[in-house]
Amino acid sequence: MNATTGRTQAELLERLATRLQASWERDPLFIDPNVTPGLTPKQMTALRRASADAVEPGLPHFIAIVPTLPIPARSSDGWTRFTADLAYTMHEKTGADRTLVVFTEAESAARTLAYLVDDNGPSIPTGSDQLQRSASGDFLPVELAVPHHLGVLLATAKGNEPPPPPDFNPPDVGEGDDDYIEAMGLDNGDPDALVFAATAVAAAGLGAWLLRRRTKYEWRTTLTTAPELTRAHNLIRRCERSLSELPEPVTDDEAQWSLFDRGRRVQNAIAAIIETHPGWASDPDFSHRHAIHSLTRTDAWVRRSLGAASARLAAASVRLTAASAKRRADEAGGEPQFCFFFPSHDRDIEPFAWTQGRTTLTVRLCADCRRDLNAGHEPECLMVPKNTGVRKARPIPYFQRHDAYALSGFGSFAALEDAVAEYGAPGSGQR
Repeated sequence: MNATTGRTQAELLERLATRLQASWERDPLFIDPNVTPGLTPKQMTALRRASADAVEPGLPHFIAIVPTLPIPARSSDGWTRFTADLAYTMHEKTGADRTLVVFTEAESAARTLAYLVDDNGPSIPTGSDQLQRSASGDFLPVELAVPHHLGVLLATAKGNEPPPPPDFNPPDVGEGDDDYIEAMGLDNGDPDALVFAATAVAAAGLGAWLLRRRTKYEWRTTLTTAPELTRAHNLIRRCERSLSELPEPVTDDEAQWSLFDRGRRVQNAIAAIIETHPGWASDPDFSHRHAIHSLTRTDAWVRRSLGAASARLAAASVRLTAASAKRRADEAGGEPQFCFFFPSHDRDIEPFAWTQGRTTLTVRLCADCRRDLNAGHEPECLMVPKNTGVRKARPIPYFQRHDAYALSGFGSFAALEDAVAEYGAPGSGQR
């Protein structure tokens, strides 16, 4: 596949993803307008009934009925990656423990990918074949394939046995049995052997890919426990230093007093977090340690900058201290930068336009997280309890909570100390 074809495929799938997400916000059943004219009223009714019957509290579902895509876009690797990633995106949006997502191509065989998605990623349950056959061995049309796959997903989610394939015998309804085989250009001598041999190979590849994905994203299933910050960075001692008296500027320079005021806000934020979470240094919620780590780094920079300014002022009247003043200015360095996904990352932090659905947020990211995103992967993220104070709370990315840490990205796109001043330390009850 050349570069032009690759761009065309990516653009086609990107447009489809945008249309699906916009439609799914209104209705869990999406039927592509190009497909609708080819469906009979009874087929449309069956699909709507299948969606309605799949409604279960705490188990959101999404269905996409799409036409057969151009061959590059529906290659086994590209289409499965696209559907699995989109299924996971929809799961994240729902906030549910599990989500059901079905993609069906509305041809005579209704090639289907049905995912049961949890925080580990998407999986295809046993009994859900891409080319689903009936009890008599015939390929299921779309109006039967979709309800069957939804039934398999629901049964798997509830821990029940999957339903048996439905009865469907094309000769009994006056239809031919060769539509799918002819459409795919397969040899009619032994069509089932050819079709299902190919499907078995594709399924094996898909299973291996899903396994690799689930292993890669295993970090999403547990609360973050590393890196260890309290001892590695001597955070308790650094807190004490940060809360000590801040040196006042010795000039009327507005920039220096503004820097001093920021240092006071940093101190207030540290004090608020410690007061709300006195056990922050050993709390299972690692977000408090990351907040203290980030704030004490900012405090150290503020103190160095104020000290460098004082040294420059002294050098103006005492020539012999000029070299010392320059050294202190160099030591002050630049303001510390923080990575949005993991605030303790510190390698080559740069701004990055991160797109989520229809929203683009410019955040600062480290080199490793930028590389993951550019490669189409989700970077490892700080995982915290969804509900604080709950013994077995579900782990979620910290930015999915609505608190000062999330609303500032730990300083990756807004000042953390200002967010704490406005919203309070997480768990304080202040809004």
